[in-house]
Amino acid sequence: MALLARLNPSLGSYTCITSNGNPPLIGHVQYTSGSRSARLIFLMPEDGLAQPELVHLVERLATQAGEWGAFHLLAEVEENSCALEGLRRSGFLVYAWQRIWQFSAAAANSKHDRSLWQPAASIDEIGIRSLYQSLVPPLVQSAEPLTTRRLSGWVYRQDGEILAYVEGIYGSHGIYLLPLIHPAVENVSQVLTNLLAHQQNWFGRPIYMTIRSYQAWLETVVRDLECQIGPRQALMVKHLVLHQRAFQSNRHSVLEKYATETTAPMVQNSSANELH
Repeated sequence: MALLARLNPSLGSYTCITSNGNPPLIGHVQYTSGSRSARLIFLMPEDGLAQPELVHLVERLATQAGEWGAFHLLAEVEENSCALEGLRRSGFLVYAWQRIWQFSAAAANSKHDRSLWQPAASIDEIGIRSLYQSLVPPLVQSAEPLTTRRLSGWVYRQDGEILAYVEGIYGSHGIYLLPLIHPAVENVSQVLTNLLAHQQNWFGRPIYMTIRSYQAWLETVVRDLECQIGPRQALMVKHLVLHQRAFQSNRHSVLEKYATETTAPMVQNSSANELH
C-alpha cells in the first residue's frame, strides 16, 4: 500500500528504515498537499519498538514531514503499546483518547428514517464551526483544527439548530465515521441508529465509529447497539513549528490622524442671531 500511495501526486509518502536497530525499525508517514498535519501510518516490527533507535527513526520521519510543509505530525497508538513511551521520548504529546466501535453491515442496513441527517451545505458552515468550537477542547483544536476546505459531512438539526455533525472516510474495507454530537440532542440512540442507516452500503462493508474522550458520554449509548469495541488509543501530536507571539503595533483609523477644532454649539449661535 505504501508503494501504491506514491501514484497519487497530491500525497506525500515516505518510508524510513534504521540500520542500527536489532531488529531494524521501519516507519512510514503520509502527507496530503495543503493539509496542516502529516500522519504516522505505521511503525514496525512491534517487538522492536522499545529500542532507543525509535527516537532517531521518528525524528527523521518528522523532519521529512516538516520539509513537506506540515505543522504537526499525528499518530494513533494503542494504550498498551510499547511505542507509546517511545513516541513520548520523541516529543509526542497525548492530546486526547479514543475508542473505535465496529458495527456490522446488517445493523447499518436496518430500516430507519434516514431523513434526520442532511448533507452539509455552505450555509451550514457557521453552525458547524460553532458546534466544533463549543465541544472540542483547545488542546485538540491546536492539533486538529477544523479544516479550511468546504465541509462535506452530514448535519443533524434539532429545532432548526445544528447539534450534530459527522464526517466519513470511505475505503474498500469499511466506512470510518467521526461524529460530533452535542449533549443537548434528544433520543441520541435513535439519532445514532439513523446515522448508521444513512451510511447504508450495498457491499457489506462494516462501519467504524470513533468516539473521542471529550465525547465519552456517547459510549453508554453505543453499548446498547450491535457493535464490537476496540482497544483504547492515545491520540498523539508532535508539533513541528514553534508558537511565537507576534507583535502588533497600535493601529489608528484615518479619523484619528487629524486633530479636530472646537466650535461653538449650534444652540448658542441660534440664540445669538435671535437677539440681534
